[in-house]
Amino acid sequence: MADGISVALCDSEKKELDMTGLMIKEWFAASGLDNAEVKVYGDAAAFRSRFSEGDRSDIYVFGIAAHGAPVLELTRMVRAKQPSAPVIFTARTGTHAADAYSLHVLRYVPKPVKYEELASALDLAHLIHRTSPNSTVTVRNTGFVKTVKTDDVIFVENNVRSMRYVLRDGSVLNGIRRNVSFEKFFAPLLSSGEFVQPHKSFIVNIRHIRAMKSAALVMSNGAQIPISRRHLSEVHEAYENYSAF
Repeated sequence: MADGISVALCDSEKKELDMTGLMIKEWFAASGLDNAEVKVYGDAAAFRSRFSEGDRSDIYVFGIAAHGAPVLELTRMVRAKQPSAPVIFTARTGTHAADAYSLHVLRYVPKPVKYEELASALDLAHLIHRTSPNSTVTVRNTGFVKTVKTDDVIFVENNVRSMRYVLRDGSVLNGIRRNVSFEKFFAPLLSSGEFVQPHKSFIVNIRHIRAMKSAALVMSNGAQIPISRRHLSEVHEAYENYSAF
């Protein structure tokens, strides 16, 4: 994801919700994820509403109460829209282990949740997210949140604290960022090997490069993205080595 990583946490048990939320933030800090977010939901209805509106996350942590049914329903919702998204269950018993297995839940963390066990599950979830070919980027602006596949992003242009996401269907999304540099904001995408930064104001999807000129990249939509001298060797290496070309 372009803006670091987001974890959705849903648990109807207030004490567990609060403690698990704090542990996730502690894991962010320990993992060096400065630009990260935990979205906290105290009941299934709140999560369902936001998810139905298109608010997606990179990792999902669902706390199972005694009946368990709402969490299983939410997991099915996630699977329908994000088949490969890592989902972690926290529970007091293993009653729903068979359901978790059928829904490809990554880990089953016992309650009361211990930091070491949760962090281990989150480490694995983060690795899966970063290496997934179906990774997404969340674009946020005043009044909307939209999630798109990284494969659909041709390039992103920086403009002070706003960004233009140019997509392969011809559409353009305008997003905002706060209190972080352009490079740090997109560090996860750049480290994935799918994107490269040819200029201080642009990052591009290597899949969508159609030609490399001496001072510009020609993208799949015909746009020409400048290459600065500082980034020339890096871009050339990325373009030559990327397996799609």
